[in-house]
Amino acid sequence: MLVEGYRQEFWLPPNPRAKHRRCYAHLDGDIAEVLPYLNTVLGGYQYYRNPPRLALKFQARLITLYPQMIAINMVDDEAEAEKILLWLKREINNTWKNRSAIKPSFEVSPKPRVLDILKLLPKDNCQECGLPTCLVFAVQVSEGARLYNDCPKLDPLSRSKLKECLNPCPPTA
Repeated sequence: MLVEGYRQEFWLPPNPRAKHRRCYAHLDGDIAEVLPYLNTVLGGYQYYRNPPRLALKFQARLITLYPQMIAINMVDDEAEAEKILLWLKREINNTWKNRSAIKPSFEVSPKPRVLDILKLLPKDNCQECGLPTCLVFAVQVSEGARLYNDCPKLDPLSRSKLKECLNPCPPTA
């Protein structure tokens, strides 16, 4: 087991109007060796070899895994951070345990194409998601700033296809 525990720190961003926090989890183990395997399993947003670190876009958040720390850019509270950290701890340890069956990746997964996302949206520019057009929504989903299910008019079939297209890795309870 690479990670058994961690110590959390929370910081408010410099913007005084921000309602979210940043979470830093200081790990009790070094995860540098598992990062290329996690990049394969979780589909990293950015991977760096030196110094080793892996950035993930997850539920409209940027999460960066360092050898001895995890940084989450936006969490509402400690409970939300704990849920994400427990999921990551499981993913790290399971990936490490199964690494012999996983091909490590030192590359970045291609991000979803905006037009592929847009094709699955209603394209009626209803603005119910809070954005002016479906195209703007598709761009934000592609960048990881919005979740695909933030579209209230997405039908179940399109929702399923979009989920598959984006290949999200949700935490399990």
